[in-house]
Amino acid sequence: MKLFLILIFCPVLLFQACETTDDTLNSLDHTVPAIEFVPDTLEVAAGGSLTINAVVKDESGIQRIEFSYGDWRINEIVDLIPESYPKSYSFSTQINVPSDAKTQWEEDKFFNDGTSIKIVQRYHKLSLSTWDKNRNLKKDYVYVKVN
Repeated sequence: MKLFLILIFCPVLLFQACETTDDTLNSLDHTVPAIEFVPDTLEVAAGGSLTINAVVKDESGIQRIEFSYGDWRINEIVDLIPESYPKSYSFSTQINVPSDAKTQWEEDKFFNDGTSIKIVQRYHKLSLSTWDKNRNLKKDYVYVKVN
């Protein structure tokens, strides 16, 4: 009889002690950081300079910010690990636009069915990538038109 009770209650206790999938998923951070550029579209003369401002927020804390644009050789990294993961960070950087920066160029846009069209692009797409402390990534863009 004791063996029968043990065999019945052991699985019941094991199932009660285990977390459900919903409990596990709800305890994890699935949200990406929020990025807000102020403003998100800028105009500048070739050879001029401009300031990029952004506010980055995340409830779990921000770990790393990377601002880049390959055509102008911009790559700025802000590592926030020593600062114990702030929940909000104001990012600001000064950019010198090259004097030979393109004012417009053609790009190919490809569609899922294999067709493509040519579009005339006038805005440079500078990216800001942000990781929170759980390594969730958010990438957003600020657009710069060169006159």
